[in-house]
Amino acid sequence: MHKFEKIDIPVTDSFVKKFAEKYLEQRSKAQFDYKSISEQTLFNNLGFGTDVLKKIIEKNATPIDKEREQGLTPSVLNDIYRSDLGELLMTYYFEEKLPKGERFIIPLKNITFRERAEFPGRGLDAIGYKKIADDKIEILLGEAKVSKDKKTPPPVVDTNEDSIFNTQIKHKNETPVVIQRLSDYARRLNTKDAALIGFAIICLEHNFNDKLRVTYGCTLIRDLSCVNDSSDYGKMKSQKSDFEPGKVNFSILSFSDKSIDEAVNLFYSKVQELISK
Repeated sequence: MHKFEKIDIPVTDSFVKKFAEKYLEQRSKAQFDYKSISEQTLFNNLGFGTDVLKKIIEKNATPIDKEREQGLTPSVLNDIYRSDLGELLMTYYFEEKLPKGERFIIPLKNITFRERAEFPGRGLDAIGYKKIADDKIEILLGEAKVSKDKKTPPPVVDTNEDSIFNTQIKHKNETPVVIQRLSDYARRLNTKDAALIGFAIICLEHNFNDKLRVTYGCTLIRDLSCVNDSSDYGKMKSQKSDFEPGKVNFSILSFSDKSIDEAVNLFYSKVQELISK
């Protein structure tokens, strides 16, 4: 069943701190085990623990926004923190905010392993899965956008070339594109997660449609000055049948007491504060 919901988010100190900490956790996450490194003789000869290494990696993996440091607002296309906050909120929604039986596992975050820390990621904003039977899986193809445009729906929903609708309808209609993206994703996963994403890849390749479901996940970040939950879903809602037998799950996350620019600036400042400690 398709799902459309709007959630108001107060931008409190605790909210900003929580997502700044999540951001730093994802930026410093490594494929190796920090504790195992501490057992290596060569490392022990330095006289430092792995907490020191983790802090150095965290600091150097976290981008400095030179324009914000000068009191300027980056352009939308170059605003990495705006984009990253949108991705953080989307993954939080699908992993933790949905009712327990509806949540997905998103094993690898774009924020963690994108090619350049200072540039937004490319491709899908999130890929997730949940096992719904011994021989059936549901995958999540997630797209997140942030918009303060007064138009409703904003162009990022269904007008721009890379809008949520245009991107997701491509995923619906061009299976080889999805297989390619899942294949690239699976290569970077551990054995358990790769097995489940691999199951989805084979189902797509061989049209085992009875063993696979697809959720087209969409998250739009707005604020109270521009949000309109009756029309901001755009074609994703008015043409939801285009995605069947898959389903659309579209969440509008609306800042209730801050503008998008204010919320992103607070998020950026808290991240920089935390890595300076």
